[in-house]
Amino acid sequence: MSAEIKTLRLFFALWPDEAVRTSLARIVEALKQTNTARWVKPENLHITLAFLGGVDEDRLPLINRVADSVVGQSFELNLDRIEFWPRSEIICLSPTRAPEGLKSLANSLIAELGRVGFAMENRPYRAHLTLARKGRPGCLSSQVLDHPICWNVSSFSLIESQISRTGSTYLMRKSWDLPRFQTVPDGSYVR
Repeated sequence: MSAEIKTLRLFFALWPDEAVRTSLARIVEALKQTNTARWVKPENLHITLAFLGGVDEDRLPLINRVADSVVGQSFELNLDRIEFWPRSEIICLSPTRAPEGLKSLANSLIAELGRVGFAMENRPYRAHLTLARKGRPGCLSSQVLDHPICWNVSSFSLIESQISRTGSTYLMRKSWDLPRFQTVPDGSYVR
């Protein structure tokens, strides 16, 4: 008799360090005063890079190989805009200008996952960090923060979403470092 293969709900994400997570939690607390919504728990705040959905556990080695093959570099991300997206009813934090390193990382993951047979969304990547779901527009059409959150992104992670009656819990399965590039005198980059 063969063992049943477990299905995991997986996604790749940027996972904030404690300093960034603390800054995000302060924004959530301030927004709670002005808007009713289903607020994301501070420990669950993240930026999704590529959503895989339900995946058989035996495909984890393939997913890890895809992430191992992605070439990226660290970058600075300035989250400076709070937005309400009426269609999906989310309140999110986003960058006015997404850095090339972020777009390149997300697009590379999406392309490589599609190449090895995963069904990926076919729309341009739009970086955002969901603060709340089932939000209402209120006074939140879009506003620029006086003090943006500056996040030095130096890694990305494979996250498992475990859903229960009390909500989602996220488990980091693996993390990959993004190397820092330095400029040399001739203007080129080295690791």
